[in-house]
Amino acid sequence: MRIVRCGASRPAGSGSEAHGESGNAMVVALLVLLVLTTAGVAYVAVTKSEKQIAGNQMTATQALYAAEAGITEGLHRMTDPAESLNYIGPAGLPAPGWGRYIVIASGRSALDPNGPGLETDGMDNNENGLIDEAGERYPEVLTKQTVDASALRYPYVRVEYKTQGGQLVRWGDADHDPATNPTENLAVGAPVLRLTARGRQGNADKTLEAEAVRFPGIQIESAIWAGGPLNFNGNSFIVDGHDHEATAPYDTLTGAQPVSGVLTVGPPSDAPLAGTQDDNVLGAGGLSSVAQSKFAYDFNALLAKYSATADYSFTGAQGWSGGSNGSYTNPKVTVVDGDLHASGSWTGGGILVVNGYLEMTGDSQFTGIVVALGDVKLEGNGPKVVGGLLYQGTVLANSKIGGNSSTFFSTAAINAAQLLDPYKLSWWRER
Repeated sequence: MRIVRCGASRPAGSGSEAHGESGNAMVVALLVLLVLTTAGVAYVAVTKSEKQIAGNQMTATQALYAAEAGITEGLHRMTDPAESLNYIGPAGLPAPGWGRYIVIASGRSALDPNGPGLETDGMDNNENGLIDEAGERYPEVLTKQTVDASALRYPYVRVEYKTQGGQLVRWGDADHDPATNPTENLAVGAPVLRLTARGRQGNADKTLEAEAVRFPGIQIESAIWAGGPLNFNGNSFIVDGHDHEATAPYDTLTGAQPVSGVLTVGPPSDAPLAGTQDDNVLGAGGLSSVAQSKFAYDFNALLAKYSATADYSFTGAQGWSGGSNGSYTNPKVTVVDGDLHASGSWTGGGILVVNGYLEMTGDSQFTGIVVALGDVKLEGNGPKVVGGLLYQGTVLANSKIGGNSSTFFSTAAINAAQLLDPYKLSWWRER
């Protein structure tokens, strides 16, 4: 007998298959969860790494900015000697071995890794008259910034003159050719300035090196540059384009390149010499050293330039018979908006600009660069210009050199006068 059961039937093995599919879904879900977790962990790690990189870059940039601020302070505090509260340059003329550390706190110059080199450079760096002492360093001066929590952290700025073989490296027109650019040399121009600044922020430490030069505001290429006719009187005067010392007895420098005694804007016949006056005007070419200039000056631009930076300014006609306006070792810019008659024992040094007629008589003397927008007259007992004299002239053509006057070309006097031009960065690098 056959027994028949009620209810739906299902294919054999269908229960085990359903159980297998459920296990596969779980594996897939776990794999997806693993992938998502891994991606999340990787994203967090990348985000954290990028944040650290960005933070490091920010602190490195802040350290670099601090070093740049140090370079800026050093440059500013060397530019203008008239800023007595800020200026840190030498009291006298520049000398090899001079330098200063600008520090945020006393003793920070010890952080300079190149500081020990000053002990063996053959120069007196701490200005005590001794050379190459143990522990010798440049003197420290404190920064002018307010030192608080927001101060730019440049522990030290090293400011010094560039030297080569114990001599100052200068920036100027060494070949006495206005058509060529100024270059580094050992004779002509103001000294090249070197600045090294270290900046810190957090763990970042940056060092910047820079050099700065004073571009010559006036290039002097003769003892006298004549913008109009020039007359000579007698046989006792001297105009000499050989390079002279800036101080008495005004010796000629052996081996120095001479320039023309007189350069004229017109033909050399604008400065005629009598036969007996040939040996009164000396320089390039020997006797009768008069040549036509290949360049001209913009006198109005010079007047505007130095009027804006004058240490002494005078309006109207002036008559000076004593006193002084600057000196060779302490040059100043003096501007007279009018005629000037200097006589007696009056002296001056630096740059003198006269917007009018200039007359020098007696024993008056100027060491540096003299600029006159009118005519000039040097006559009398022994007026003297040591450096260079240039004048624009007038339609009256009333310029005269005579008496016992002396006009000596002198790169030393010109170099001192060019210390009055501002420093400008010529290059910098990070190391």
